[in-house]
Amino acid sequence: MIALAACTPPAQQPCPAIPPPVVASAAVPDSKPTPVDQSLIVARTHELFDALDRADAKAFQAMVGPTFGRFYAGRFFDTAFLATGLATRADAHEPVRSRTWSDERVIPGPDSAVFIGEAVEHVPQTADHPAADVDDFETIVWVRTGADWKAALLQVAPAGLEGEKATWDATYRAGVGFNAKPNQLLVDTVKGRKPGAALDLAMGQGRNAVFLASQGWKVTGVDISDEGIKIAKDAAAKQKLKLDTVNADLASYDMGKDKWDLITMIYAGEDPALIEKIKVALKKGGVVVIEYFAKDATKGTGIGGFAPGELAHELAGWKIVKDEVADGTSDWGQRTMKLQKFVAEKP
Repeated sequence: MIALAACTPPAQQPCPAIPPPVVASAAVPDSKPTPVDQSLIVARTHELFDALDRADAKAFQAMVGPTFGRFYAGRFFDTAFLATGLATRADAHEPVRSRTWSDERVIPGPDSAVFIGEAVEHVPQTADHPAADVDDFETIVWVRTGADWKAALLQVAPAGLEGEKATWDATYRAGVGFNAKPNQLLVDTVKGRKPGAALDLAMGQGRNAVFLASQGWKVTGVDISDEGIKIAKDAAAKQKLKLDTVNADLASYDMGKDKWDLITMIYAGEDPALIEKIKVALKKGGVVVIEYFAKDATKGTGIGGFAPGELAHELAGWKIVKDEVADGTSDWGQRTMKLQKFVAEKP
């Protein structure tokens, strides 16, 4: 605040008028920021990756902000490092790469946007390496800079089977978040039943497969996780039990025909295609044991689940031993929620 000196005018001469203070009008924030053009963000993302695929360091650097970096496989790579790599590829005249995009989405904010999409990068053959396809999820944070958009962060995570394997390997290595004891529904179902050939789908670390082997069943466990299979085999060996294991994706695994006396589908998803395979693979009189989340219990999570009566409908004509949707503690997540417990015998 500036102090004004007191005015003492001579006779008959008035003090000069003091102008009123000027109050600046407060800026009214725009309550409706310019909407993010999501198609522009997708196009901008494709443009950035096109520069990377062409090994165009100049075009790449023009599209990224000052703090840009790429986070992949637990390491952070800054702009200078990435630009050097692109220049090296260009100097070596490596063939141009390309990629196929799917499941693209944009999460907009007032002055930023997040792009998420799956990209299969097609890497042509070079002198040192054969051609390959690399499947990753790409996440880019875009920040509005004036009229332009600059990439602030690129995060890469494996997609497809490799990404799924990595996730389950880490889960079984940590050994937390799931019940390590055999599933109670399975225990109750096989009690007093004559052992035969058993197929444990999505065996994981072998809690159910090893239990069945200990009860005299000839067990084959199928799982995509190397770590899970290793733990299961070690557990069986420790108890001097025989356990056959198959490292395979359930979607492509051939269960055979009229081959099994027991098939478990315990916390192995709700894919109807698996149910159809089970119907063919079980012997007459064979039993399927299914436990998973009830559909209503997993709304908004993407986990999925079975609707009431769904399994009975899919296995119409079978002898339904148990078809129950009730609150219980889930083997996975270990939370109290509605679970589908289902046991049926093939006619």
